[in-house]
Amino acid sequence: MSEEQEKSFVPYDRTHRLRPLLFVTTIVPDGQAESILQLNYDCESALCCVCHGHGTAPAEILSILSVSPKKDVVFSVLRLEFWEKYKDALRQRFSVSAMAKGIAYSVPLDSVAGISIYKMLSNTRLFEKPISPTEKKGKKE
Repeated sequence: MSEEQEKSFVPYDRTHRLRPLLFVTTIVPDGQAESILQLNYDCESALCCVCHGHGTAPAEILSILSVSPKKDVVFSVLRLEFWEKYKDALRQRFSVSAMAKGIAYSVPLDSVAGISIYKMLSNTRLFEKPISPTEKKGKKE
């Protein structure tokens, strides 16, 4: 970088408002990931990943509770400002029935590598609104 470019360089965090990010893990019974993806969409999450898992509870307990050991694990990145909304929606969802139970937790992200990655994760650079999970399957909202 030339001396002139160095003088004109201003760090991104001095010219833009940085939004704290959370890495959120939500674990729900198998087949319920779509509703969690919709919730993430409503909270403007820019990144979601669904993995399938298997619970660790003993078979005796699972048979007593009539619960399947298969789980959907949704990993997402969410802005801190939406965390309360996300938690409240999950509390409401988890209180509906024993079949809708789950767990969620978040870990703050201290840093990411690169401004472009941060912009994508914080959803600050949207040129068009992303497609909702229900619209993708042909169900209009």
